[in-house]
Amino acid sequence: MRTLALHQWRRNKGSFLGFGAIILIAACMLGSALTLLCTVGPRYTALADELHTADVDIVVPRAAATADVCELINGTAGVGTIEPHAVLLMDAQIHDFRGTDFAIRTMITDADAPRTLNQTRVLATAAGGGDLTIAQYTAQFGQFAPGERIELRIGGHDESFRIAGVVEEMEFGNAGSQILAFSAPAARFAQLERDHPESRMTEYAVRVDAGADPRAVRSRLERALAQAGTPVAAAIDASSVRATRMMVSRLIILILVVFAVLVTIVSLALCTFHIRNIVETDRTDMGVLKALGYTGTMISRAMMAPYLLVCVGATVIGLALSTLATPAIGSLIALQAGFTFHARADARAWLITIAALAGVTLLFAWVGVRSLRALQPIEAIRGISARSQRHTVRPLNRMPGNARTAISLQQAAASPSRNLLVGCMTFLMTLIVSFAATLTYNAAVTPDNLYNTLSTETPQVVATPAQGETTEAMQRIRAIPGVQNVIAYTTARVGIDGTQMPAFVSDDFDATRNDIRYEGDHPATAHEIAMGSALADTHPIGSKVTVSRGGTALGYTVVGYIQSVNDGGTVCELTDAGYTRLDPDFAHSPHTLYVYCDGADTARVIRAIESTCADLVTHTTDMERMRETSQQMYGSIMSAVSLAMLILAIGLTGLVLMMVVRSTIVRERRRFGILKALGYTSGQLMRQIAAALMPATAAGAVLGALVAGMAARPVTDALFATVGVMRSQFDHPALLPIAAALALTAVQGALTLGFATPIRTISPYQLITE
Repeated sequence: MRTLALHQWRRNKGSFLGFGAIILIAACMLGSALTLLCTVGPRYTALADELHTADVDIVVPRAAATADVCELINGTAGVGTIEPHAVLLMDAQIHDFRGTDFAIRTMITDADAPRTLNQTRVLATAAGGGDLTIAQYTAQFGQFAPGERIELRIGGHDESFRIAGVVEEMEFGNAGSQILAFSAPAARFAQLERDHPESRMTEYAVRVDAGADPRAVRSRLERALAQAGTPVAAAIDASSVRATRMMVSRLIILILVVFAVLVTIVSLALCTFHIRNIVETDRTDMGVLKALGYTGTMISRAMMAPYLLVCVGATVIGLALSTLATPAIGSLIALQAGFTFHARADARAWLITIAALAGVTLLFAWVGVRSLRALQPIEAIRGISARSQRHTVRPLNRMPGNARTAISLQQAAASPSRNLLVGCMTFLMTLIVSFAATLTYNAAVTPDNLYNTLSTETPQVVATPAQGETTEAMQRIRAIPGVQNVIAYTTARVGIDGTQMPAFVSDDFDATRNDIRYEGDHPATAHEIAMGSALADTHPIGSKVTVSRGGTALGYTVVGYIQSVNDGGTVCELTDAGYTRLDPDFAHSPHTLYVYCDGADTARVIRAIESTCADLVTHTTDMERMRETSQQMYGSIMSAVSLAMLILAIGLTGLVLMMVVRSTIVRERRRFGILKALGYTSGQLMRQIAAALMPATAAGAVLGALVAGMAARPVTDALFATVGVMRSQFDHPALLPIAAALALTAVQGALTLGFATPIRTISPYQLITE
């Protein structure tokens, strides 16, 4: 049987290599996905344990951090150990953060104070030292380096620091927790405490008992502190922070697995087709072998062996190549998640990939050779086929059209298995190309769609009015040429179910550009609230919910749901009057103003605000620069993914067509020779092959375009739902699937003609002499 296996290898080496190339691609993608799945999570856990990261962090004002508070926290169910830290927590703007001003809450700790929990690890230091240490995420994403200066706007004043170094910390990690961590030497920390007494806080780092849920413990702590009248400035738990930081990792793994499965399906269908084609072509030889005493099982094993060996070899090579691709993906994950991650090969991922691909290859190869068991030697030697009796080719004189058309139609109907393979392959590739086109369109052509899907409301300019000047500032800014609209849109903080969360406060939610509501309505009265997606299950529309602020707790009616990816869905919306019920001083406080204009006019509008409203506005922020920076980053990532998908689709299409066309030429070699003897040219026969495949190609493309058009939105929504998106802002133009189908059909026609060139070598004279 080894002789038969080697004969199959030598005779169909090109087909085996094509099959191996497709398996290689699938193994590379699946190996990368499983490697990330097996290594990213454990690496995150190992770093958190190494730095003794707290399970829950509760921040209260320093004045409220009494011994009673410490005793209350210590006595809460699930709390193991606690460790208080003196910190500064304030709203700040980081200037020149990746080229723009970045507004976020910042926590500054005393770098010289001893601590057991929430430790850091030094990654880089500046010669000569400095007075502020920044986290890895701030350094990499914000593009800062040790020795450079960083400016933070705190309490209305700019503070300049020299960066002393970069550290790795697992407490906050990235901006997903809405807090960035910094640390300063004891002397500078004490100076900041004197300059900003209102920001002095105490952070209680909590380790929960074994088996306790950090989220549940955090909720219990916040409820207990609220009942005791202790204000909570911030509260986070390790589980929620981990989910936010691993968002991109989960999305990448999902995409890789889905496309690895699609590639594997194509390769297995090709394997089955090729084996059945060999059985049909070499039917006489198989009959002779059976007549000589070889069983169907023995012949089947000999035919399956080359596929299994090629699959295992290609899988190993694909896994080796994945070790080059995975680090690049890992660096992207590390940038977003804010921790050090260097992807390495994982034995479990390799074993699972090899076992999965080898197992399904054996299964589909066995499906292809099943007919050998029922093969009768006498019938095979005589050329009688039960399959040919079931499938009778329609005579030429009953085909429509002229002779050339009739021959093409006859050949198109001659091989149902080939038509099924080509049609299924075209269908899948149309889906892939349509999805890639949709990603490119929404990330590069209309980048606001992707940005709005992953963010909340973002104007071109944010203006902070002076005390008591909100209304006048709004009217004067609205009169500036180029300004399209101005709304009051303030972000505050409230407590719901014992959890502190951002509250978007405005009376003009309907005037926003990015509608983050996905069900129900925005609040319209002082007694209504819209809840974030994370709270939707426990607070149905129409129910009552208690909202707290400081020592005040009031009831509101839930009227709708909103999304916020960065906040993990833990947000809410209130009207101005609704928030004023909780904080009466808000009616007289400055409200943040969102200014809308054309992106190109942003710089001019900011200059106009600063010149005409200098007495009314204390600060302006160019949000358009942050939007453009984020869009460039997201756009480049999505464009790279789309390009890879396009290359994958064309490559798979080429490999499948190469094997189908070459096998057709081998099987129909004598017929092509006869047609050449009758006067047909090589070009005519090449076009005949292309025409024979066109019906299946067109059918697959049309079906793929229809399915892509109908399923594009549900698939996109399901994909982004894995990272917390409840309402995608993607556009799905109907022309994209149609264009993808037409382009793929044209490409397949051109590739078929290219792969049919061996027909030129067929000689009628040579066939006669043979």
